[in-house]
Amino acid sequence: MPQATTQITAKRLSPVKDTLRELFLKSGNLCAFPGCSKLMMDVDGRFIGQICHIEAAASGGERFNPAMSDEERRAFPNLMLLCYPHHIETDDVAAFPVAKLKNIKADHERRFSDPARAMLAEMKDWTEVDEPTFVTDLERLNAALGWNLNTTELQEPVAELNAYIHKYRNAPLEIRRFIGEVVKRAHKMKGHSAAKVRDGHVRLAVSDALAALRLDEALLRGLIQSLDNYGLGWLDEIDTNDFGPQHAIRVHAIGEGWGWDDILGACEVEHIDLAVVAEELKFARLDR
Repeated sequence: MPQATTQITAKRLSPVKDTLRELFLKSGNLCAFPGCSKLMMDVDGRFIGQICHIEAAASGGERFNPAMSDEERRAFPNLMLLCYPHHIETDDVAAFPVAKLKNIKADHERRFSDPARAMLAEMKDWTEVDEPTFVTDLERLNAALGWNLNTTELQEPVAELNAYIHKYRNAPLEIRRFIGEVVKRAHKMKGHSAAKVRDGHVRLAVSDALAALRLDEALLRGLIQSLDNYGLGWLDEIDTNDFGPQHAIRVHAIGEGWGWDDILGACEVEHIDLAVVAEELKFARLDR
């Protein structure tokens, strides 16, 4: 007689204290969703975030994997911290498959757990810490932006971006972060006189940057000078209509007619934090 098989039902287990400690240490007390700044614990020490499973804790949940054990389901690699709205958003399995959530988790935690970034007091050339990943096809960027270029046509922007990366990698982290923040602010202010994005070049009025980014004037002057030194931008002008032209930060285009604003647009579509590309040099995220 054939033997009866016993189906084991998944049991939802709570994470152990050591796992929770690791989650909080590596989260920076922030939601892991790209670009989100919501706290996981408020100023009174109350947990207001969500402990989320990448592969569901129980059968019927999002991305449930029957091959996992209950212990694996509650282990650190399968957990991430999210705010409530982004927890709900990531329940869309088609938009957020397992691989994408694991990348989002890894990108976020790398910011707070990389020993190289924590050793800020050590004197060294920090541009050698983050090794860039060069691009090979830009298919993800192509699809996200609706360029509809074929493989042959994509060879030109691939070559342009890789040439740019060779130059960009020499800029210190603070300059790369500055570029990312200027690009995000200009993207947000498109349609206003304080920002212009044209032919791949990004311009943001100095007055707007001082107020929005809360930068000291001397520091901003130094950052703009560094942009010029590394060949990544310079002090330009922007026409602010009734008030006439005024000084603006210019971030140079990457290729012929495209640049950082396009990369930001693709990152938003693909749910990639711009810092992963602009600061950590993970340009290959724009590939297939």
